[in-house]
Amino acid sequence: MEFKFSKTVFSKEAILKTVYLWQQNFNILVSEDEYNFILNIESKIENGMFDISKFNSELEEQQLREQLSMQFGNLRDCIYKKAFTHFES
Repeated sequence: MEFKFSKTVFSKEAILKTVYLWQQNFNILVSEDEYNFILNIESKIENGMFDISKFNSELEEQQLREQLSMQFGNLRDCIYKKAFTHFES
């Protein structure tokens, strides 16, 4: 099976993190063209069915995590550093 995911919607990091979660039951080859990430999927188990709806849902969640991390990562790091400064001494 082959599925395409737009580069304007999903980051490579989100794709790879989601693929990692599915690697136990599926071989997933990730390639790309100018506009899309292309996933070629083969089941590792006999009669294994790939649930594209579930994969897409997990990919959307991972993309949201990536976006939030980009937006608030520096702020989070500053808060952690300030919070634990007392314990570093």
